[in-house]
Amino acid sequence: MTVLPQSHARRTERRKKRTPSSPSCQAEDEKCSEEAEAKPLVPLKPLSLNTVHVTSRLGLAGFMPTAALHLVASLAGLVPFSMGYAVAKMWSCAGGRLADSSSFRAGCYGFLYSAGIFPTVLHDQGGQLTPLLVANHVSYLDALILPLVLKLPKFLSMSSVKSWPLFGSLGEDLEYIWVDRGQKGSRGAALEAIQKHVNSWKVGERPLVIFPEGTTSNGQSLYPFKQGAFITGAPVRPVLLKYSGSWDPAFTEFLMTDDGERVEYTDGEWAMNFWANLFHSCTVLVCEPYHPSMEEKADPELYASNVRAFMLEKQKELELVCRSSSSTQMNRVLMEWRRRLQLQRHWNRLAATPSGTRLRFRQKVRPRRRTALMDEAKEQEQIDHRCDPVADPSA
Repeated sequence: MTVLPQSHARRTERRKKRTPSSPSCQAEDEKCSEEAEAKPLVPLKPLSLNTVHVTSRLGLAGFMPTAALHLVASLAGLVPFSMGYAVAKMWSCAGGRLADSSSFRAGCYGFLYSAGIFPTVLHDQGGQLTPLLVANHVSYLDALILPLVLKLPKFLSMSSVKSWPLFGSLGEDLEYIWVDRGQKGSRGAALEAIQKHVNSWKVGERPLVIFPEGTTSNGQSLYPFKQGAFITGAPVRPVLLKYSGSWDPAFTEFLMTDDGERVEYTDGEWAMNFWANLFHSCTVLVCEPYHPSMEEKADPELYASNVRAFMLEKQKELELVCRSSSSTQMNRVLMEWRRRLQLQRHWNRLAATPSGTRLRFRQKVRPRRRTALMDEAKEQEQIDHRCDPVADPSA
């Protein structure tokens, strides 16, 4: 016997008493179809961003040995974290702030390294500090890495985190802004909290980190940005994070293995992969501030779209940089890449100018270049003359 929900059962019993050509049945069908058409469809996430590639799905045999070692190391990392947190709490009782405590940061880095997480940070020089930081969201590990590499900024977090052990008290101590997403009007409360932070923020104070995508992706691209971080019209500083270890910790709804099978990605399987891999390397690129134009301030949608396009360009740079092996090589590769981009844009602008303008530009540049080359040749000739014993009569 098939058991139906009460609402469906009553309707099914009524339908049994009617013929398919019954006017009342047809009217009810038309009403249901109109209601279905009137209900807005929720757009699905594209699978290209909502799927992460995993080389193989682990069993207990491949999980237990590495997980045991990982667990022991993480428990050892709790010792410096607890000591740093205790010292910072005593300092905060004396009037200081937990976010400004060097002992707390040292303890957090000790726990991060013991868990096998090793971030590399690259900074774009220039520009002033901004009240808002906008970052891409890839993994659960973002919540451990970004606060430390960004020097403990404020975060916009769900109010349910307040009840979590350890994380709730840490969020209170770090002055997180809590938003109850399950409550009606939560979006307005979040916008009000962002506006209040921007209005009260001063240079030198802690910025607020916002994930404008609103969800996690596999890090290959960016979802369309929500407008909450851009309604205020304040300048923002983009931050991009890229994981480069043997295992990709991106948390998506689906995973795909080498055999091409796409299956649901659960929290439990993600945790198994995390504990089964000892090292998790990543690179964080803190970009230069993005100052909106008057048009962008008046149109948050345009502002969000342009910042996303800017971050997509920076993400290409980050993909290239992550192929390097050391931080010194990363900086050199990044500088060389940007120099080539600058030259390419320069020649593209020249190609778009009229021929007469290009000719006048060459006439202005060539004498300077010729003079510089002549001076350089004279200097090199003098150096060769000093260093050559045959040309030196006193030798």
